[in-house]
Amino acid sequence: MLTFFSSIVRQTALVLTVCLVSKNLYAQVDLPALSLAQLARPNSWQLVGSVSPTADASSIRTQSGSNVLVGSNEPLTLLTPTDDFRLRFEVMLSAGADAVLTLPTGQQISFADSRESARLLKAPGLWQTVDVWYKTKGPKGFSSLEKLALNGVTLRESQTLANGKLGPLTLMTKKGTIALRKVGYRVMSPRMVAQWSGPLSYTIVEGGYVQDPQDAMRRKVLKQDTTSQLTYEVSYGQPRQYSLFFTGKLNALQTGDYQFDLNQGGLAALWIDGKEVIPINHLELGMPNPGKVSLTAGPHDVRVYFSRSWFRPGLGLFVSQAGTRPQPLHAQSSLPEPDAIAVIGVNPDYSDPMNQVQRIRSFVQMPGEKTKRTHSLSVGSPTGIHYTVDLNQMALLQVWKGDFANTTEMWYERGEPQLLTPLGAVVLLPGQTPLMVLNNDSSAWPDSVSENTLQYTGLTIDKQGKPTLQYKLAGASVTDAIHSEGDALVRTLTLTGSPTGTPYCRIAAGSSVEEVGKGLYAVNDRSYYIRVDPKAKVKTRQSNGKQELLLPVELKNGGGSVQYSIVF
Repeated sequence: MLTFFSSIVRQTALVLTVCLVSKNLYAQVDLPALSLAQLARPNSWQLVGSVSPTADASSIRTQSGSNVLVGSNEPLTLLTPTDDFRLRFEVMLSAGADAVLTLPTGQQISFADSRESARLLKAPGLWQTVDVWYKTKGPKGFSSLEKLALNGVTLRESQTLANGKLGPLTLMTKKGTIALRKVGYRVMSPRMVAQWSGPLSYTIVEGGYVQDPQDAMRRKVLKQDTTSQLTYEVSYGQPRQYSLFFTGKLNALQTGDYQFDLNQGGLAALWIDGKEVIPINHLELGMPNPGKVSLTAGPHDVRVYFSRSWFRPGLGLFVSQAGTRPQPLHAQSSLPEPDAIAVIGVNPDYSDPMNQVQRIRSFVQMPGEKTKRTHSLSVGSPTGIHYTVDLNQMALLQVWKGDFANTTEMWYERGEPQLLTPLGAVVLLPGQTPLMVLNNDSSAWPDSVSENTLQYTGLTIDKQGKPTLQYKLAGASVTDAIHSEGDALVRTLTLTGSPTGTPYCRIAAGSSVEEVGKGLYAVNDRSYYIRVDPKAKVKTRQSNGKQELLLPVELKNGGGSVQYSIVF
């Protein structure tokens, strides 16, 4: 038992949770597009329609138009801020190039030369996403970098910057070529957007953790009164288990779209003018619960419900409009800071590429899917390239670079909701089986396969802990070996037996599949590459609204195999 515990401690990195205020600051993510044509371009930058890197990404070819900026070693000014802002853009680098971002206070951030960011960079010729959230003046007059993220992974947060005269925010590369597109920008104003037009009435009723507000309304009334601000502290002096109703008039200062964020330790919900804006939900402190509504200028009826549970109590309500920071509508003392919860992060030993890989069975929740994948295996490699496989479908769900796995929701307290999430920069892949026996190469690829068609039979482990998966498919036996190699994951599928039909491997499926070199394909608008043997007989087809690459499995002497690489 002690040995097991020591092993877990060695694998675990403790990171404090982001504070409650930060979570509310980051509630709105929609950013209006910034016109590239309006930017002042140095001589080494040109406005083009599209880019097409060479197969080795040593250079970037261009076509005429006005969707992408391409440049090199002169700084391109993206904006000169006068207030807080949020910025998002996509960049593509040629081989050997480096994106250098210069902040308004003069600090330079080099992505390729930084060890942490270099681990998250995609391969040359692929699009990468950069997010910058900047505060021009903090509490003591200093600027701060609220957030810097690369490919969805936060690199820096709440960093105070030495202040001088604010200059422009620029982007350049010291060598090679850089392409820029999809720039989104928004000023974040601290202005007030709504205010209470009078005191709020409240009713405290008996009983906590009441999930149905109608049920709570039938409970015994403990107290009724008014308060000048929204605060759960009106319950002080009452029994520990209680539920609360607040009603009041909120004056919207202008007609438009509003976002409301509830933050609570317990159950809470929000109604405006009788319409449910935020459904009842049971959450801990530090987990914002958002809702959006269109309001006319003037007063509106607001109703807030709160029911005490076993969570640490707290209640806060924020309001904002596009381009404004969330404004609290509650007393400051009503929303305490959430308890710091450590992130349980599992990592291989990156200092030793020959060390054991990490393997974790878990649930995973894929974006856009309503149900969990309940039989999943995630594999973390000391090389810093990791993946997750759905063992029910033998589908490669996601691959990522950087740190391995966040297992907090598996191992903290009761282990709910038992989810593993990647800690690095993720590339999502089609969630279907890679092998299927089809009548012909025009047959549609199935969304899922039943246990009658595919049966997982187990796995073998080599000396470094790398697994090879084994399963049955339509009367044949399959082994599935996935390992990292350079900046890629190499997958080898070997089939033996006599399947009832022609076996195919679907090596790619997405909104777009572009052949960029012999045996090299860019998928989903250059999100990642698929690489196969240039001699392979790949079939490109359109099916169910997707472009797909199929590779027939040639069977000889009762067996055959296919191999492809995912480069990202």
